[in-house]
Amino acid sequence: MRTRFPIIHIIGLPGAGKTTLAKKLSKKYHLPVFYIGAYRSKFPSSEEGEADAWVALFKDLSKQKWANCILETTGLNSRELFLKAAFPFSKIISIKLIAQRKILYERIGKKKKNERGGKWLFSDDFQDKYEFVKKMFKQFRDMTAHITVDTTNMNVQDVFKKTVSELRVWLKVER
Repeated sequence: MRTRFPIIHIIGLPGAGKTTLAKKLSKKYHLPVFYIGAYRSKFPSSEEGEADAWVALFKDLSKQKWANCILETTGLNSRELFLKAAFPFSKIISIKLIAQRKILYERIGKKKKNERGGKWLFSDDFQDKYEFVKKMFKQFRDMTAHITVDTTNMNVQDVFKKTVSELRVWLKVER
């Protein structure tokens, strides 16, 4: 028997803990992680470049047969809505990490300088991750997800344990 995973789509604002959780889940379940930021950095900062980044990501997800992988993004891109609309409920599970705005700012400040968004790739409308959080906080708060974890007062291990516990409902065992 082996476990079949849907696409685990981790969403959150900068500083919420997406990358940390993705790495821990990847290690536990032996799943590859696809970071949309890594794809976007390979293409020009333009509408066409962003489309090319998503096409490249979708090709890699297709190679995974649209399963058994982790996707880490903010969740605020229209192409992500496409994924949610294109797949049945059981094929993609979204995990939304939230935190108080003040905590997100503190966590961004603790990142290495080159990880704070000096060359922020979400859009030219945001010069860095601080501005992105400031402008997108309310919109993100209203987004729905299958699992929501408030990381404000939790350490990394507690976020991981809570996520694994809630994720069990979504896993399928194949024989």
